[in-house]
Amino acid sequence: MISRQCTYGDFLKSEEKIATNILASRLQMLEESGLITKLDHPESKAKVLYKLTQKGIDLLPVMTEINLWAEKYFTISDTQQAIVAEIKKDKALFLKRGLQLLSETS
Repeated sequence: MISRQCTYGDFLKSEEKIATNILASRLQMLEESGLITKLDHPESKAKVLYKLTQKGIDLLPVMTEINLWAEKYFTISDTQQAIVAEIKKDKALFLKRGLQLLSETS
């Protein structure tokens, strides 16, 4: 699944079960690296939305290859298995659609 933007809570609910202090640190590092940006949440002043920058979007082909590699050498989650299945059907189409979706403005 490719998502254009997520809240901190969305990341906490993911199957990775990342600790809150680690999540906060990683989001800050990604923001400082220019891979994500914070936006005001349209429905809540207490929340922010995290969105990939163009620099982050440009990593999709790299992340696609990492997922294919990981599936070969490791036990991956059901979510990752579903993504890899989509990639294997037609990698070029997966990348085209993913890059298009991620590049759309919200």
